[in-house]
Amino acid sequence: MSSSPRPSKFLFAAFVMTLVFGAATFGNLPGPVTSTGSQVVNGVVFNFADYPSLTHEQVAAFNYVRGLVNQPLERWDGWNIGSGVYYLVHYQLAFMSYAIERMFEVTSGYRTSYYSDVAYNLVKKMNTTEAEYTNASIESMEWTRPVIGYSNWTQYYYPDPIHPDANDVYTGGFRGPANIMWTGHYALMELLYERNFHNSTFYDEYSWYMQDWNNSLTTDGLGHPRASGIWECGLIPCQPYAIWVQCNTIPLYFTELYDNLHGTDWMETGMWDYGLNFIEANMTDQYGLYTDEYFVQEPMGFHQLGDGPVQEFPGKRLDPYVNDGRPLLEGYGVAWSLLFIEYTEPNVTAEDYPVFLEHYSKDISADQLCMIDTYHNPGKFDTYDMLCNLYAVALAQQMGDLVTRDRIANFIYSPYNKVWSADGRSMHWDTTAVEPFLQSSLAYGWLWATVPVSVKALADARPADFWNYPYISSADDDNIWIYQAQWDPIKQGFVLNVRVDKTATLTFSNFASEPTAYSGGYPLPPLTPVGGSDYALTLSPGTYQLVLTTGG
Repeated sequence: MSSSPRPSKFLFAAFVMTLVFGAATFGNLPGPVTSTGSQVVNGVVFNFADYPSLTHEQVAAFNYVRGLVNQPLERWDGWNIGSGVYYLVHYQLAFMSYAIERMFEVTSGYRTSYYSDVAYNLVKKMNTTEAEYTNASIESMEWTRPVIGYSNWTQYYYPDPIHPDANDVYTGGFRGPANIMWTGHYALMELLYERNFHNSTFYDEYSWYMQDWNNSLTTDGLGHPRASGIWECGLIPCQPYAIWVQCNTIPLYFTELYDNLHGTDWMETGMWDYGLNFIEANMTDQYGLYTDEYFVQEPMGFHQLGDGPVQEFPGKRLDPYVNDGRPLLEGYGVAWSLLFIEYTEPNVTAEDYPVFLEHYSKDISADQLCMIDTYHNPGKFDTYDMLCNLYAVALAQQMGDLVTRDRIANFIYSPYNKVWSADGRSMHWDTTAVEPFLQSSLAYGWLWATVPVSVKALADARPADFWNYPYISSADDDNIWIYQAQWDPIKQGFVLNVRVDKTATLTFSNFASEPTAYSGGYPLPPLTPVGGSDYALTLSPGTYQLVLTTGG
């Protein structure tokens, strides 16, 4: 993801503040859980605790994110993007997308534009070009004016960037074949949008990337088969001259989901086999955990360290902290990789997770655990250490290790006060005293850490019949809080847990006949037919646990 120099933005102050203020602000952490009960409808028991649910604070954090995303594509109001963090903005968009897509899965029967517009706008914001939006574009921030690594990314060829000829492949393009740290995320954002909203909006584009990556991994890029791919490692660079494990886990995960959604067999062709073997053989430390970047060619402008071992090309990047020939480490990359690779290699994640915790964590207190980015230099705390905590908290959640998840979340969130909007609809954590850019990260990070659906779970397609299930297709979204919304295909009932602030109408689609809404086992007044299979339910202010069914 990055190479020398590695700018630090969060500074040691973030770590110190957490130590000092953590216990005093513990009350800033989770609020009350969503109320659940049960009711009997036509002799069938619907226990709301059996269905996944969102909390009030999760919905409020989403509403804050929604306000950031739903502005003109060139506008970044409230994102607090300083000149030293341009390189992180596209990661913000990608992981924000993954967090909210997991949230959407919890309330899978609630698919109004309130949700879909945010997911769509994240994709479009990710794809802003320099030609159209100049320095406000992701192309500019992420690729053409990088503040990390070595410059001149747009000038690269492989294997010879200095004197390229017909035997060299151009690798300096924003859209590939390198730059998997953008193309992988962009295509996965599109694919997850398709998984959750099923409208083929981005099908042609993300399918093009699927084909392009196969070409990169199985040919020399010039039309000739080669098992090791263009860069002779079975992987795709993030920056034109180097590969990272974590960045390649994104298109790997994409491939699994693409096959599951579209009935293809890209994984079965073995397109990722060479690369996965290469990782285990060349990109791990003495504990079997993933290391930092691996150079596939010498970067333009590279200078050897004067008093240390010689950096080899190709080869693992050496660690300047120890300067003794050991590879550079990155805990955030280990956490990210284990999170996304588990679907493909569950045994690797299961075996490496406890080893990762052993070497990349520091006990702060009984309630707090801090993750570190390198055990070679455990005394520092900068951007990458914070990233390690943000990825590790989701990994712990996915592994079912809720004790560790909560301890890391306590460490991340304890120093910061919750701030609610004047209308009570949105909430964020105020990080301006330490690092303003962190504010949006902690908002979607709360979903990332606590939503009860894992990254791994989203790699499976929904059942074929899912798109025929009843769902909420439109609503007065700004007046409601949806905590549970799901069709139960076994019990043939729609479970809805909703708070209504102002009188609101919800429109349901796909019911085979007029449904009845039940509260406490008793029917409410009839829904209003509004055409086709659509029926409208109007609710006064209050909190409701409803079951809608056509039975009885």
